[in-house]
Amino acid sequence: MAAERNEHDGVDALMAAITGEPLPDAARADAGFMAEHATATAEVALLREQLGIIGEALSAPAAPPAPHPVTRSVQARPARPSTLTRPARRRHPVLRVLAYGTLATAVIAGLVTGVAWLGAHDGGATADSSAAQGKSDASARMSGDGPPPADPEAALACDRLVVEGTVARVETRADDPWTTVVLTVIRSFKPARSPSQVSFLLDGGADPKPRAGQHVLVAVGRGRQNASLWAVGDTRVAANRAWIAEALPGSLHTACPPG
Repeated sequence: MAAERNEHDGVDALMAAITGEPLPDAARADAGFMAEHATATAEVALLREQLGIIGEALSAPAAPPAPHPVTRSVQARPARPSTLTRPARRRHPVLRVLAYGTLATAVIAGLVTGVAWLGAHDGGATADSSAAQGKSDASARMSGDGPPPADPEAALACDRLVVEGTVARVETRADDPWTTVVLTVIRSFKPARSPSQVSFLLDGGADPKPRAGQHVLVAVGRGRQNASLWAVGDTRVAANRAWIAEALPGSLHTACPPG
């Protein structure tokens, strides 16, 4: 029967709806065929809308990492009810395609959520990595392994004591995390003249640990007792001595920056 067919004289209703090709007069005269064609046209339009949603989800830029994961899901728009009167016949194959499109949209939503989660967690890993790198850089500066300060003159302006010498004595206490180091001064950068021996505190975690006889270069900040620079050995001492000697004259006319 004509009402149970989806093609007429070799013309397929679904393919005609997809391609938009004009219908022959014989097909237009068949009411059943035209009803099938109208249904297919509406469902093809709905399928295109679903594919547009998927395309937007794929092309949307990833959200920037945030301290707390914030996910956004791409949801498929609900299918709009057709205003056409659909003939009482089997569902058109294009509806199965629409079902796959809706499933694909849900998969895309999951992917977007996963990307946001990874971005947020990656941001946390980056923050942890940055903190670890900062601690490593501070340790390198403390041990004299790091590069010169960004502003050597300002750094020296904030120091009250900068001396080179030999460790004469190391005093430790079991209940004190700080070690007292007594240094026999060979050369005093700041002040211009210093006592023959000076003492200062050194963090118990300093590396290398202090011991008598070490050749060291030490800097102690204003208002402090603990060393901010602990360079041990001829190589480290020479490297730090070079930038200190170069920046020292300018530091005498430089104010220590606040903080």
